[in-house]
Amino acid sequence: MSEQPGIPAALAGRIAERLRSLSHLEPSGSGTFGDLAVEQADMGLALEFESGSETIRRARFWAPQSAPEAAILDVLCDYAGGVPARELIEHGLNFALQRLRDPAEPAPVRGILTPRNAGACFSVPLKLVAALRRKTEARFGRHSDTNFFDRPYSDTWKELDRTGKRNLVLPHIESFKAAHEIAANAFELVEIDQYDRLFLVFDEEIPVWDKPGILMHLERHLRDKTGERIELFTEVVKDANRIRRL
Repeated sequence: MSEQPGIPAALAGRIAERLRSLSHLEPSGSGTFGDLAVEQADMGLALEFESGSETIRRARFWAPQSAPEAAILDVLCDYAGGVPARELIEHGLNFALQRLRDPAEPAPVRGILTPRNAGACFSVPLKLVAALRRKTEARFGRHSDTNFFDRPYSDTWKELDRTGKRNLVLPHIESFKAAHEIAANAFELVEIDQYDRLFLVFDEEIPVWDKPGILMHLERHLRDKTGERIELFTEVVKDANRIRRL
């Protein structure tokens, strides 16, 4: 993927894909939607809140439909529904960055990738979020406590039994293996516990230093495909040979 001005190659493909189907675009701007709106140049973001609370019911944005910022703001609005405004402000753009980054492409910078170093396409979204922080603090007050918000699983997920949850994630696990040319027996899903944590067992031939990377990329893949906050863990399997365990 060639790099476009202001758009790192690692983001270009998914940004282009998102621009073909914008779910939260408000063509007429802030005048027709929301309880609170912010604007920067010809782009903006508007939030609608649950009655009497800081929880966002819905978010919309406006921007030129071909601008890369439109894709970023559209994903940001995905994240907004059902979360407190401070959660959107503190973590929304990180969510958008992870959703729009192609892990098959090299990272655009060395070290930790953040919205602040991910390219010029994040400049206006960062300014909008900063303006949103000022407006929400003026309306709801400044928070002095720690943000412990953790988005719950969806009602659809909660209604599934363990077999249903397993059947939901298994095709995505297999597609991940195929896309990354990982052997079918490299790891398997062995348990979904009462807290909805997914446990994998790796084949003994998989080097221990490869496991963290596989887990991180698979977890991101499952979250992307299911829309759920999937958490992956490894199950340690003891060697069946009693002598080797001594």
